[in-house]
Amino acid sequence: MGKTKEERRNWLKNPLCLSLDVDDKSLGLSLVHLIGHSVGMIKAGPIPYLSFGPDLLREAEKSGFKIFLDMKWHDIPNTVHDVIAGLPSPSIRMITIHSLGGPSMIAAARKACDSLGPERPKLIAVTALTHLTTDELRQIGLPDRKTVVERLGTMALDYGADGLVLSPRELLQARTSWGDLPFLVTPGIRLTDSKIPGDDQNLADTPWTAVRQGSDLLVVGRPILQAPDPLQTVRRILSEIEG
Repeated sequence: MGKTKEERRNWLKNPLCLSLDVDDKSLGLSLVHLIGHSVGMIKAGPIPYLSFGPDLLREAEKSGFKIFLDMKWHDIPNTVHDVIAGLPSPSIRMITIHSLGGPSMIAAARKACDSLGPERPKLIAVTALTHLTTDELRQIGLPDRKTVVERLGTMALDYGADGLVLSPRELLQARTSWGDLPFLVTPGIRLTDSKIPGDDQNLADTPWTAVRQGSDLLVVGRPILQAPDPLQTVRRILSEIEG
């Protein structure tokens, strides 16, 4: 399922992903036009997808942008299979499921992805959401975060996921446990001087550190969206990634 480090880099040479968490169609599409060709992917979660998803997909198809559809599907295997098998656009190149759906759901998602042919999207499994603290995990009935990420990540990869979503602070653990094969996606990326009101990313780190510790895709939303000059912020992040 996974690829070598060189193959992963050839698939996506730009490791920066814009998290387009806006519900305003005009603003969202203007950001896509401004930034789209400067990033490797554009992530659409429920907020933009439900607000103007068809227009975003049409723009992606027309302009060649890669879409990361981040819906974190967590349902019975048949439902997850049918949703993925019916994805509406070839521009969708990466999707997420939640590993807590279990082995049969992950296997069904893998089967659906494979049915989409050679341009099928990468199947990425969420381990533990990056805002969850140890106390919150224990309230859910799960052990410490390191154990949760290790167990869920191993299960997801064993049953067909191409990669995992995890926090920047878990990258070293991930590469030690699973080597170069999984495609690792990291939200919670912050520039050293980022000041995000009400920031709920408890395990954030810088672009430079995340890439050096093994991240393949850095998902950045608010530091770009809230910047006075979003394009300049994108360029600054890419410069930091390059060291």
